[in-house]
Formats: sequence, structure tokens, C-alpha cells
Amino acid sequence: MSSAALQIEGVGKTFATAGGAVEAVRGIEIEVAQGEFIAILGPSGCGKTTLLRMIGGLIAPSQGDVRMSGQSILSGGNAAEARLGELAFAFQESRLFPWFTIEENIALPLRLRGVSASERIKRSRDLCQLVGLKGFETARPSQLSGGMRQRASLARALSVSPKLLLLDEPFGALDAMTRDQMNIELQRICATTNATVVLITHSIAEAVFLADRVVVLTPRPGRIHAIHKIELPRPRTIDMQETPEFQNHVRAIRTDIAGYPS
Repeated sequence: MSSAALQIEGVGKTFATAGGAVEAVRGIEIEVAQGEFIAILGPSGCGKTTLLRMIGGLIAPSQGDVRMSGQSILSGGNAAEARLGELAFAFQESRLFPWFTIEENIALPLRLRGVSASERIKRSRDLCQLVGLKGFETARPSQLSGGMRQRASLARALSVSPKLLLLDEPFGALDAMTRDQMNIELQRICATTNATVVLITHSIAEAVFLADRVVVLTPRPGRIHAIHKIELPRPRTIDMQETPEFQNHVRAIRTDIAGYPS
């Protein structure tokens, strides 16, 4: 049995629509090691988010399987429920509840799991410290900037100590400077927690900055066109983006995208 934290085995997805069957994703094969950070790039409509939703068990593949630590995510019974409890999502929108404080929003997944109030408070305050929100525990989402709300959303995803963190363009709506700051924070948090991470992004520079490997998908149906190993030292800094080594990775990925098969 493979020791990979995540195995995506021949995964494909076809949707039935009024106009006929639409094949969104075809034949995806990836293995991801524990603690590895994978970024997935591709044109709009290539099936990136569909793939992420299949990895997270939100929709079932039409073909293939997704496994965590060798066990199918969508197999029946309590074992599958336990595996789904070991992963978490963060999205482009923070999706915080406006009537809850930041502390309450972060602790919500724990509350739904029946964790005691005292444990929820401790965990949410620890996470506020981790993501740079110390002092804002009792604030409402409307009182925070967009970047701070995304920090809270990330903290909420981390509240259950996920083995697998799935990120769907979590910083895509932020300005460039805030996005850079959040990428630095995400890198630090991932190093601290050793979570396995799959990131969907449209930004080549963001993918190179964060990832150990960058997976490039073709236009629909999304297939793997190339996988780039990013051999840059960690921790990575914003200034590193100006180095020849960083730019070589960006150019190589951009060249692959320009050479998409039809």
C-alpha cells in the first residue's frame, strides 16, 4: 500500500446537462506526500475546482478514486466519515457568519463536533495567535479588513487540525500587497502544522512561491499537462520572486501553459 497522504487515481468527472454530457476532468493521477504543498494551475473552466471538490469528497468522481492514507474518501461507513473529518476547505470568500465574533467563527467546526466550550475557546485563541489575529478575537467580521477575514477563514479551516487542507483561491480577491502578506503567512502556518495542502490558483507566481510541485492542467476536459518540481529554499521571501531561479520556474510554467494541447 502506498504511503502517500493523498492519492488521486485515474479521476474523471462528467456532468449531465440539458445540452448533453460535459466532461470536466479526465484521468488525473497524482500522489501527494505528507506535508507536501501542491498547487494546481489551469485556464478557467478546466475543472480545477471540480477536481478539488472531488478530492474533498463534496462530489463523487465518475471514474477513479481519491484516497487518504490508502483509504477511499467516499467508501461507505464510519471510516469514510472519519477521513472526511481529517480535511478542511478555505475558499476565495471568507464565508464568516456576521453575527458571530471572530473567535466564535473559528470555533464553529469544533462546536459542530461537540467539543466543550472551554476547549473551543482555547483552540480559537491559539489559532488567532497563529494567523496574526491576536487582539481581534471578539471583533465581528465587518470590523476587519478583507485580509484579516481571510486569516480568520484559514484559522477556522485549521481548527480541526486537518491532515489535508484544500484551498480554492483563498487570496484571489485581495490586493497584491495583502496577497503577498497572506502567502507568507500561509507558508509559515503550513510549516508549523505540517498539513498536506492542495491549492487552486490562477497565479503562476503564487504557485511557485508556495508549492513544492505545480500541476498544470489542460483546457477542458482537465488533464495533467505537466508537473513542475519547485526547487527553491524555504522559507521563501517576497524578494526571492526577483531572483533568476524563481523567474526560471515562472517562465517554464508559462511556456507549458502557452503550449497546451488542443
